[in-house]
Amino acid sequence: MDASTADSSYSARDKRVKSIISFCHELEKQLSSKSSEQALRNLTDELENQINAVKSYSLKSPGSHRHAQLDSVGTDLWNRCVQIKRQDDGEAVPERRKLLTLARVFSFLILALAQWGDHNTPGDLLRLEKLAIKAGRSCIVDGELKFALMTLQKAAEYNGLLQNLQTKLPQEELCTSKRLEIEYLTLHNTDPVSAENLADSLFEIGKDLTTKKNFPLAVKWLERAYESLNSQELELLSREAIELRLAISQALVRAYLNINTADGFQKAENHVCYVESEIGDKLVVLLLRLELLLSSPAEVFDSSAYAGILQRMVRTLDISESSFNLMVHHIRKLEDKSPSLASSVLDAFLTSRILPTQHDAWVERVVVLRTHMATTHRDTHETIQGLATMFDSVEANLEKPLPAAAVLAVQTLIWKRVDASFNQGDLDIAEKWCHVAMHPALRHSGPANAAKIARKLLICALQRNHLDNATEILQSMSESARREPMTLYLAFKLALRSGDREMASDCLRQISEVSSKDPQYIYACCIDAQEAEDKICAIQALQHLIQKSEYSCPDAVHLPALLRIVIRLETSLLDDQGQSDADRQSLLNDICQVFEGVVTAIRRDPRDNQGNKLFTVEELNWFSKNSYNLAVKNMRIWHLRQTIRIFQCCLSIISQYPQDIPVQAASDLSLRGMFCNFLVATACTALARGEDNIETQLQDYLTMRKHVKAFDAGLEARMDTLDEVSQNDLQAKLSTLLVFDFEGAICLKS
Repeated sequence: MDASTADSSYSARDKRVKSIISFCHELEKQLSSKSSEQALRNLTDELENQINAVKSYSLKSPGSHRHAQLDSVGTDLWNRCVQIKRQDDGEAVPERRKLLTLARVFSFLILALAQWGDHNTPGDLLRLEKLAIKAGRSCIVDGELKFALMTLQKAAEYNGLLQNLQTKLPQEELCTSKRLEIEYLTLHNTDPVSAENLADSLFEIGKDLTTKKNFPLAVKWLERAYESLNSQELELLSREAIELRLAISQALVRAYLNINTADGFQKAENHVCYVESEIGDKLVVLLLRLELLLSSPAEVFDSSAYAGILQRMVRTLDISESSFNLMVHHIRKLEDKSPSLASSVLDAFLTSRILPTQHDAWVERVVVLRTHMATTHRDTHETIQGLATMFDSVEANLEKPLPAAAVLAVQTLIWKRVDASFNQGDLDIAEKWCHVAMHPALRHSGPANAAKIARKLLICALQRNHLDNATEILQSMSESARREPMTLYLAFKLALRSGDREMASDCLRQISEVSSKDPQYIYACCIDAQEAEDKICAIQALQHLIQKSEYSCPDAVHLPALLRIVIRLETSLLDDQGQSDADRQSLLNDICQVFEGVVTAIRRDPRDNQGNKLFTVEELNWFSKNSYNLAVKNMRIWHLRQTIRIFQCCLSIISQYPQDIPVQAASDLSLRGMFCNFLVATACTALARGEDNIETQLQDYLTMRKHVKAFDAGLEARMDTLDEVSQNDLQAKLSTLLVFDFEGAICLKS
């Protein structure tokens, strides 16, 4: 700060000091004059404004001459007030009494202002404390509580400073300090109204010290406030004074506890016992008891005693929004120490006090809180049963069902426990949680949640192989829930384990219908059927998957692999001796249809996302070889028409090979094709000879001649590359075929 700024600041302070001194002189003159009541009121108003301005004002090094001037005018004003008060001898009008009281407060503030802040000597502090007490007493007597509080708070500050200096005080000043402390105790020796006013002021001081966490000093002031009222006949105190006394007791107990000593705890307990002996089992006493318990060390916390007090509160509490919140708060406190006891108290609170009110918001909050408590802690049968019992009570006593929002919150909490228990393999606990989630009190959960919970029960039953129970759960679900893909998949698993092929087939059909774009459930059914070694169900599932792909390949389906698996499964069933003729013929027809489907798929040339062919040369090799071998192997066993269908599929597959395959591979394929043509022609001739239906017979001859022609063309193309043995063999076969061809030509008259 430069010199000019410092001079300006000093000048402003000096002007304020001069103004205060001037007002003091003017006030002293006015106090001596005989003014009207209106003039007194005006002067009092002006004085209040000056007090409000001065009380927060401080001077930094005002200079010794200003210090002396302020001290002088303050002392003169104080003495003048005392002199006038003695002269009036209690006969002054109320306006004049108030003016004199405020003038004493103002003169005290001027004297405080005149001191040097942190440079005050013990003598200065003693003097100021003495004046503050006298000004405060005057305010209390005249009912000026606001100013009484202000002066007594100043006295408290000086007293606190003196206590810090007690070891350094001379004996005389130490005695004076203790005498001033005693004066606080003598302030209450007045009428009940004055005692109440004093207690209120002391209470405010104690609260202020508590806020500042100066608990030892707060205890002193709160004890003084309590004694101020206790010194009176209680029946003479007003209702407000009785309530004030109770509020002081609460603050005092908390201050004792916050001292955090064994002695403080004992004093708090003694005081609570004293209050309880006076007013009995009232809410304030119970709350103080709870505070005592909460202040005890965690390792010796008496949960049962805490729960017992809460049970007493449940029985005696007048229900309101604030008391409801109070109970919930303390029940949550108990939950941290003993979840089971907290649950018991909350159950009692709900049943005996909340449900009778039919207050929707309270019921919802308690139900959700109770569920949270049950789902937060260790899973036991008792915990789950306790929650179910609570819902029984809600269902029996609540006139309107729980709303969807509350039910959703409850089921969300329960579902977390269902998932956790299920993932840990504790299926019994998971089932019990599911049953609670499906309680009638939670019927407004919505169809999606209900289906989700029922499916989890179904999964648990299947994992435990409780098939009857699983069937019962499935039948209890709504029609729409049973048609959901996940439910149908679980129903398929149930059908597999129950050996119900008809049900399994129906489930596969419905899954295929309702999940047309997503093959995951059909895939899952395929895997489950194979794990169950149920080849028929596995084949049906694969066929649905193939049909869904429409022989073009969605990303998730590798069509050649599916077709290979179906063919393997179906051909493996051919060796099953337990099949009826009808089942066997149906299976053979299915095998033919699969190979015909392979041909159709190859012609469509499906490709993956990178544009690569799915039916590679390797895939074509597999299908052509297996179709040929299958037909040759079973030619004497199968009906000839079924054999012909397989050979024709093999020929169609051979025709789809690319032109750039190796020479040897092309030669092998050509030879395989010739054999297929020979065998088809031979089979068609045999069928035609035994056919009574002329149209069918002629069609067989026509087919035979086409394959003879293809054999002849193949032989002619390969004659130069064949060895002598092969040439002779194929020539012999051609001779046979030409005989068949002549026979066919005659029958066809061509």
